Amino acid sequence: MHTPSFLLVVLAPSLSLCLPSHSKTTFTHWQSAANSTVTCSTTSDKMIAVAVGPQLSAVLNDACAAMMPICAYQDRVPPDTICVQTVDWELDGAKSSVQSVDVEDKGSGENIDGWAAKFSVTPALQSIAADTAGVFWTKADCYGYFAKIVADAEPAGCHSDMGSGAGSVTVGGTSSLAGTVFSVEIIEN
Repeated sequence: MHTPSFLLVVLAPSLSLCLPSHSKTTFTHWQSAANSTVTCSTTSDKMIAVAVGPQLSAVLNDACAAMMPICAYQDRVPPDTICVQTVDWELDGAKSSVQSVDVEDKGSGENIDGWAAKFSVTPALQSIAADTAGVFWTKADCYGYFAKIVADAEPAGCHSDMGSGAGSVTVGGTSSLAGTVFSVEIIEN
């Protein structure tokens, strides 16, 4: 019988095999939504030392890959996995990922062990009465909003000449992501 082969041929245009992709993920053309607001922690005595730790891009990609559907990161999909070809993914609830980073004491600049960065995203509550399709995000949104916190200089982000601080960004604009909160915390590991 050739029915399975026939179905794959018929469905091939609407489905994409998730094959490894070796492109660098930095999303240089991404912009945050209008009226997005950043809040930096003023109470933490620790900072993320990206310059002496894992590369920022790798940390952000690992954090996003841990929170998004597996097909969003094609280079991490097991062989023979079939994925729908899309760039928008449903954010169906709060997500978080803990990543190993070098953490330093703000006062002394000394590297301190036993700490990590927790990346979290909490979607805005959608009105039950509203006819909404849900909250959707892209890889660029995930990477971009977290990068805004840890890589953009104060006051646009939480990065200073000492390193990256903890903080959050609340998405502005009118997309389904409006009101969603992306946050980075430094936690005991």
